[in-house]
Amino acid sequence: MSDERVSIVLITLDRTRRASVTVPRSMYVSDVIRASTKRWFLSFGTDYQVCNTSSGRVLLPSDSLNIHNVKDGDILMLQPFAAHGANTGTNVI
Repeated sequence: MSDERVSIVLITLDRTRRASVTVPRSMYVSDVIRASTKRWFLSFGTDYQVCNTSSGRVLLPSDSLNIHNVKDGDILMLQPFAAHGANTGTNVI
């Protein structure tokens, strides 16, 4: 199964960067994020997540592409991770 490959398109949220790649289906989403941020010189101080635009699902970094049934031609969007509701340490009473 590790020999199987999938051809996908990676894009950034603002669509300024795009790459068509063929990768192993067993590749972890965290490796996709790491390779993309390195190739595109994206901010290393920012956390990113990947969304499959075909299915509308956010892919967990600890999962492989195969687990999410990523198919040839799927578009995976790399987007900055927004921590909604993060505790800022200040409480208003």
